[in-house]
Amino acid sequence: PPHGGARSPNPTFPRFRSSVEAHFREHHDAGYYARALGYAPRTLSRAVQQATGRTAKAYIVDRLVLEAKRLLAHDRLTAAGCARVLGFPDASGFSVFFRNATGLRPGAWQSAATAR
Repeated sequence: PPHGGARSPNPTFPRFRSSVEAHFREHHDAGYYARALGYAPRTLSRAVQQATGRTAKAYIVDRLVLEAKRLLAHDRLTAAGCARVLGFPDASGFSVFFRNATGLRPGAWQSAATAR
């Protein structure tokens, strides 16, 4: 290799990112990904923090919010529809999650996004 002394990049974050992409609709907790990938939760958290500057949980929340916004703006789903697609037990739980993450209720965010 051209840089024989250089270490190969840590594969933990790319594996985590791939797993989140495959399973974020069903699994919202970092502990699931740590177990599924065979890492201690702390090891996973450090790798994600090093790669993104965010915690593993924050990374998962960001991915869920991104998908929720896509569903609300492009697919025009309701909060109940988003809850169903994203694996939340009910529309109320999804609405609380979305409001905590964005500061807006799903319907208010959807109205603002589609008005542009």
